[in-house]
Amino acid sequence: MGYTNANKKFVPKYIGRSDSDLKARLLNHVSNEQYKEFKYSYATSQKAAFKKECQNFHDFGGSKKLDNDIHPDRPNGSGLECPICDIFD
Repeated sequence: MGYTNANKKFVPKYIGRSDSDLKARLLNHVSNEQYKEFKYSYATSQKAAFKKECQNFHDFGGSKKLDNDIHPDRPNGSGLECPICDIFD
């Protein structure tokens, strides 16, 4: 989620995913006025979605530049590790 700046470039401010209900997840963030727009992509599995979320989180600066307070959480019971930083090692 984010906004388009004066140069017509999308600026991500929050990276997330939904393993079950995207609409409900987006509605949780509707009150934040920084999030005027969102972009999304489909994933073929929870593993693929987690991997993409981690990649985006790190590519766009992690908690230092994004509004995300913490690293993306892995799907429940998956035992997956971040492909970038192996945070769940």
